[in-house]
Amino acid sequence: MNLSRFSTDKYRWYALVVLALSIAIVIIDNTVLNVAIPYILRDLNTTFDAIQWVISGYALIIATLLIIMGRLGDLYGRKKIFLIGTVFFAVGSFIASIAPNVYILFLGEAFIEAIGAAMLMTSSLSLIASEFQGKERAVAFGIWGSVAGGSASVGPLLGGFLTTYYSWRWSLRINVAVALVAIIGSIFIQESKGDGGKKFDIAGTFLSASGLFILIFGLIEGRKYGWWAPQELFSLGSFAWNNTGISIIPYAFGLSAILLILFVLVENKLERNGQDPLLRMSMFKNRGFSLGLITLGILSMGLIGVFFVLTIYLQNALGLDAFNTGLVFMFASVSVAIFGPLSGFIASKIGPKWISTIGMFVTAFGIFLLGNLFSTTATGMTLAPGLILFGAGIGMASAQLTNIVISQVNIKLAGEASAVNSTVRQIGTSIGIAILGTILAGTLTTNIPQNIKSDNRIPAFAKSKIIESIKNVNVESGAKGDPKFARQYPEIAKALKLDISQAVTDGAKAALTLAFYFTLAGAFSSLFIPKTKAVSFKEMAKAQK
Repeated sequence: MNLSRFSTDKYRWYALVVLALSIAIVIIDNTVLNVAIPYILRDLNTTFDAIQWVISGYALIIATLLIIMGRLGDLYGRKKIFLIGTVFFAVGSFIASIAPNVYILFLGEAFIEAIGAAMLMTSSLSLIASEFQGKERAVAFGIWGSVAGGSASVGPLLGGFLTTYYSWRWSLRINVAVALVAIIGSIFIQESKGDGGKKFDIAGTFLSASGLFILIFGLIEGRKYGWWAPQELFSLGSFAWNNTGISIIPYAFGLSAILLILFVLVENKLERNGQDPLLRMSMFKNRGFSLGLITLGILSMGLIGVFFVLTIYLQNALGLDAFNTGLVFMFASVSVAIFGPLSGFIASKIGPKWISTIGMFVTAFGIFLLGNLFSTTATGMTLAPGLILFGAGIGMASAQLTNIVISQVNIKLAGEASAVNSTVRQIGTSIGIAILGTILAGTLTTNIPQNIKSDNRIPAFAKSKIIESIKNVNVESGAKGDPKFARQYPEIAKALKLDISQAVTDGAKAALTLAFYFTLAGAFSSLFIPKTKAVSFKEMAKAQK
């Protein structure tokens, strides 16, 4: 059977479906395990820190490999990398789904699956860029963006449903079936390569991988180990961080900065000498490329940061379970699904610049409205206007910013541009969670004791004991009092629950206020992105000859 006949212009919209499906499972998998943590702890008889390392490890490996996988796609073929990544993702998911202990879970989820995810993230974007040009590219990225944005909020719903009614393991096994569909559907995807360079940049690979790994580690683990003063002693095997005055995190950021600066210097030298760098620094001289990346990074900070804060608020202030939390997210998901493709069609007429700018402003005011709707008695319907506005902005801005970034470079460099695009998204995500999580945790640490001290419903003799019992404020799981004390004094426990709910609500509002200002700054930065003309496929092809 001649499969090559399927890889033509006629079938590239089918290819888009396959590529969007692949990025959906990667993004969903990023969030799906978070809602299953209590079940995994029980089934694998492990600790919360161990599970956090699985989740953090997944993000670390992806961020480390994105630029490398982008270059490999340019060298050896983006479709090849896509297929290999799909196989890795499926194998890793299956191994994680049958894991008898946390070590096998880490191997499958945080290592094998993460390698596949890095391949899929870069190859899917660069393949879309090579399959579609001009006006059609805006539409294609609009559809891709609606899938990517919607997947971030579908993950908790899907994970909550499967975990509640079946098993957390099925949250991973479903990836195998989707990966099989993607492999079969790849017959519609045309192969494409980069600029034909044959040498692989070993020095750049080491510097970028180690620098990004340490940077993301610092962002993920900053709240745990302390941004400056140590909150907890870092140890790995027999090694223990012995500097008791300063946390390991500032040193991690310093080492990361040194490695990434060396990476830039090495890449610049290779490019000046006409050799094959891992990443061409000359791309950043393009104002549209650089400003598009900055705006995209800010948007990523707001997108995942808001979902993170919203999850904590819904579960610890309003008391929703994982499944009902996912249902609330659906207001944003549906809005993204509608406005993503719609923005693509409009961008195909007027260009992506103004669509992304409008989307950034809509996202910012959606965050502002959402924060003002927070209360201890809110419902999903109460929050719906803010979520719908937030989702509409994400649908408009996310995909068209990616379109802008990748359209600024020659199609031969699509793999590198896609890798940088995905890396900036990953770094923005980590920064958003780190900053907003720190704001939320700091507010809880201050407000919970204050609420208890000022609560007339709690007798004076009990206040000091309650405050003492809440020794550690964990943002992910909320602040819990002594269960035995709660059973002994149910009325006091009820008052304590309200005090904690109010503290979480206030903390979530403070975090979203900061997210609003960040996103608003991104909206203003997008105003300076050069306007990209919407051109037809024929015009683009003629220009490239």
